[in-house]
Amino acid sequence: MFGTTEDKKVDITPDDENVLKKLDQDDVSLLNDLNNLKNTLNKNNLDIPTIHNELKSFAKYNNKQNYNYLQNLMCPEKCKGVKIPSNIPIPSCAFQLHNSITLSTNANGNLSFVFNPFYLANSTVPVTLRWPNTESNPATFDLNYTSSFWVNNSATLTGNSSDNNWEPVNIGQDIPNVYDQYRLVSASVVVKYIGRVDIVSGVIGGAIVFNESPYLGMNWDTTISGSSTNTSSDSPDLAKFGNFDLAMDSFYHQENLCLEGLRMLYFPLDNSYEEYVKLNDLSEASYVTGTDLYCCSVPENYYKSGFNFYAYVMSAPASSPCFKLDIYCNFECLPNAQFLNYLPLSISPYHISSQEKQQCNLIIQKKPIMKLNEEEKIVNYVPSIWEKLYKKFKGTSMPGIDKIFSSGVMNNLRFFKSALGVAGTLANMQNAETVDMDI
Repeated sequence: MFGTTEDKKVDITPDDENVLKKLDQDDVSLLNDLNNLKNTLNKNNLDIPTIHNELKSFAKYNNKQNYNYLQNLMCPEKCKGVKIPSNIPIPSCAFQLHNSITLSTNANGNLSFVFNPFYLANSTVPVTLRWPNTESNPATFDLNYTSSFWVNNSATLTGNSSDNNWEPVNIGQDIPNVYDQYRLVSASVVVKYIGRVDIVSGVIGGAIVFNESPYLGMNWDTTISGSSTNTSSDSPDLAKFGNFDLAMDSFYHQENLCLEGLRMLYFPLDNSYEEYVKLNDLSEASYVTGTDLYCCSVPENYYKSGFNFYAYVMSAPASSPCFKLDIYCNFECLPNAQFLNYLPLSISPYHISSQEKQQCNLIIQKKPIMKLNEEEKIVNYVPSIWEKLYKKFKGTSMPGIDKIFSSGVMNNLRFFKSALGVAGTLANMQNAETVDMDI
C-alpha cells in the first residue's frame, strides 16, 4: 500500500476515471508523495523531522530533471557533468569539453568543416613518429596535437567538386592522462556570424553524415639537420566533402542564411555508442605516406567514427574571419587507477529503459539541425515533472487526493509501465510556436 490515507468510500465518476487514465508513473509517484505529506500535516501532533524529510523528498524530482537524458541530448551546452543512464552503473567521472574557434572564408566566401565529436586522446604519453620513407633520413618528430576536427577554406574550395585541402584544427581533444576510457554522452556545434552586418551575404548549411574513416588529424614539427618544419596529416576520405551536394543530399540537412547561424546536435546511432573506448595514445596507430600525403590511421577501439557533423558556407563575405564556432562535448570517463583517490567518482541512481533511450534519440532525430534562434524554443520544450503535470491536466478538474486513492490507482504504482513523460510532451509540442509554462 502506498501512502497512509485511510480507506474512504468516495464516489468515482466516469469523468474522474478518464482523468486518472492519463496518469503515468511519474505522476503517480509525485501524487503519492503529496499524499504522504498531507497525512503527516493532518496528524494531531506535527512531527517536524518527518515533515522535513518529506519536503526534502520533493527535491528528487528536480534532481531527476537535471539528469534527464533527453535534456542532456537536447541542450549539451547547458548540461555539464552528465552521464548516460545505465541499469548497472559503475563509478565514473564526467566533464564538458568546450572550445571556441574563428573560421575564415576563402576568396569566394566559401568554407567547410567536418567534425567527429566522439574522440579524445592522451596528451602525456611520449610519442615517436616513424614515417616509412624517413628510415634512411633520420628525423625528429615533435607531436603538437591530434584532432578529429577538419577545416577546408582553401582557394580551390568551390563547393562544386572534390577538394583534398583539409587541415586538422586543435580543439583541445588531447587531455592529461587522468582517464583510461571514455564515451560521448552528448554534443553540439554552434556557428554564429560575427562579421559586419551591413555586408552579410551567403548561406550556411549543415548535415549529419555517417562516414566511417580510420584517419585522424595530426600536427607535428619535423627537425632534420637542425631545420624545423610544421606539418599536418591528411585524410583521403575527406576529399569528397569538397562538393557541398553531399550535404544537400543528406537525410539530415538544413540550409540557413549566414546571419541566422547554425546549431547541430549529436545522437547515438546504436547501442555501441554507449560503449567505452580507450583514449588514443597512438600506440596502435599506423602511418601512410605519399608524395604530398601523410595519413594517420587509428583502430576504432580508440574512437567511434560513424557520426560526423558536416557544415559549409557559400558566398559569405570573402576572405573574412566572420564565423565563430563553439564546440560542446560531454564525456563520461573511467579514471586511471593512479588517480582514483583524486577524482570525483560517482554513481547515478537514475536509469531508463532502452526503449526510453530510443524514444529520446528519435525526438532529437526529428530536428538535429536548426537555426540559432530555434535553440531557446527547444530548451523550453523540456518541462519539469511539475510543469508536465500542469500541462497534462490544464483545464481539467482533477480528482482530489482522497478520490485518487479510493480509485486504487496508487496501489498499482509498481505495475505502471515506465513512461517518458517529457518525451511524450515534447512530441506533442513539436509544431508549437511557443510553450506556455505559467504555473
